[in-house]
Amino acid sequence: MQRGFQRRSTRLQKLRPRSPLVLPLIKENADLTRKIDDVQIQVSRLRASLARGDAPLRYWVLHIGVYLLAPVVLLLGAHYVITVAFNVQLIYLRLGSIAIPIPFGFALLWFSHQGVRWAVGYGAAVGAVAVAGMLVVVGSIDNVPILPEDAREWREVAEYAASIMLAFATGNVLAALLQRLLPRTLEATSAPGPAALVLARLTGGHVGSATLRRRAQKIQGNFGTIGTAMGALGTAGGSLYTGIRALMGGG
Repeated sequence: MQRGFQRRSTRLQKLRPRSPLVLPLIKENADLTRKIDDVQIQVSRLRASLARGDAPLRYWVLHIGVYLLAPVVLLLGAHYVITVAFNVQLIYLRLGSIAIPIPFGFALLWFSHQGVRWAVGYGAAVGAVAVAGMLVVVGSIDNVPILPEDAREWREVAEYAASIMLAFATGNVLAALLQRLLPRTLEATSAPGPAALVLARLTGGHVGSATLRRRAQKIQGNFGTIGTAMGALGTAGGSLYTGIRALMGGG
């Protein structure tokens, strides 16, 4: 009986940190990881700001061509093919109008280092110009008034443009989410918090301290992506909702 108690005490002692110097080093590495991430974001934003200041004409011509004109042309092309050339159901146009802006919003953050505020601005411009072009095409071909005639039609137009804007923002948020999910060399050294340790204990049985710590680190690493993932789901859901609502005539 006494020997069994001693063996249990020995096991509990093994679960404790072997050196009081380990935790300070872990915390220092975690702080360095956060600082490195902050510096990388600041450097990317600074480069984008310097590019705007050093060669503003080249910068804006390139960005307007890539992030405004290109998606507008693709949206107008999809609109013509779906509604005029093949005259199929409008649900395909709404889905295409959501799918086309997403990669441009993604590239805006991934390559140009511009966040969601820029994505909303570009998305709003793309939505407004593309929907205006679609109205002109429909009015010219069907010989009907170009501008909406009542409040309901104006609301449908606004909701359609909003769905394009939200799709653009969704791509930007997805790029931010992917950046968070990329492996980091120092992330494995971060100290798991109390909540992560509790969840690690609840999700498994009796395991060693090293296994418990790795499990807690993995859980804690996922905590940082939840907010970004929720943002992506929110903007994507909003884009789908406004697009389908516009398709159904506002209910």
